[in-house]
Amino acid sequence: MHSSYREALPTREGPLGVTGGCGVGRGISLPRLRLGGVVARGAVYGAGAAVCLTVTALVLRDDARTDLLEAVAFLGLVAGAVSLLTGLFFWACCAGEVLRWRDLFRTTGPSEVIAVLAPCLVRVGVLLLVPVPVAAVLGRVAG
Repeated sequence: MHSSYREALPTREGPLGVTGGCGVGRGISLPRLRLGGVVARGAVYGAGAAVCLTVTALVLRDDARTDLLEAVAFLGLVAGAVSLLTGLFFWACCAGEVLRWRDLFRTTGPSEVIAVLAPCLVRVGVLLLVPVPVAAVLGRVAG
């Protein structure tokens, strides 16, 4: 990128005191992370995990299948809910000025690290919650 292009991009100061678009310093304007987009990507990853779970459940014996499905349902529900709620709390604390993983080494304080963790925890929470109903349905059918 030419320096003249970077200079032409608008910069602003966000609520975390970081200049640039989406909290990125150096005057580079990036589109903001939107909660809907982060949740949608987590749901797509979770759908992939549900497909893998279904294939694995078809391959295992009956007793191992039941144990796997119970563990996925319980642990996915607990860990997914905790991750999602923590991520949404961090997102609210950042006032929507969330950062991407590539901005982790540009952070200057703890509030910016939380701004990096917010979308990650939301995405992981949704990823873990999507296979839970699949595991519950397969558990009832297999059990």
